[in-house]
Amino acid sequence: MLLSLCLAVTPARFRKIREEQWQADLRDGPAMGFTTSSLLYAVVRSSATARFHDTLHRGRALLSRLTNGGNMKMLFGIAGTAAILVTGTALGLQMVHSQEDAPVARTPVNERPIAGYEGWWNSTPVSGNTTGLPQETVTVNTRTGQVVDAFNRAKNSTLISDVNYTPVPDATWPANSVIIIDTASGQIIEDFLVDERGVPLDEMGRPYGSAAG
Repeated sequence: MLLSLCLAVTPARFRKIREEQWQADLRDGPAMGFTTSSLLYAVVRSSATARFHDTLHRGRALLSRLTNGGNMKMLFGIAGTAAILVTGTALGLQMVHSQEDAPVARTPVNERPIAGYEGWWNSTPVSGNTTGLPQETVTVNTRTGQVVDAFNRAKNSTLISDVNYTPVPDATWPANSVIIIDTASGQIIEDFLVDERGVPLDEMGRPYGSAAG
């Protein structure tokens, strides 16, 4: 709703490109550490600035015809519409801040599933020579059969969406484990036991680093 209000304030010739930019910012910004409220504030400021400059550009022509009653009505109508849009924008921002400030129920950290894993397959030697290392991998938890991590060396990305590979479940996969698949060959290049959360286990079934019982 707030984005629609800002688009309405934005001059028509800028709306299409601004809409694409703002939607991309609101979609990707939180993953980069930007809060939704700060992104929306930038959207409001951008739309208001564009409208301000557009109004200045047209101001001279409008002021030259202020003596015409019909144009006076038009001016008041524009002012009233702008007031409504500004009020709606302010209310929208207040709602966003209220939603972000409200406590959100979250799963305790020690109960959250493990997703990403680091190892030789997605590391880069100090020398920078990656010869022989896989260029792209997917990580599958065989307890659930789901891809929980990925790595694309060319893009230096760990986003699953950046890896175009769908592993086919295989009965020979080691049970209760995480497996690393090289997408170029489809072969398992690493595997290790994990618990229900995905925490790696040693050969005794204990989390790595835990004290011996």
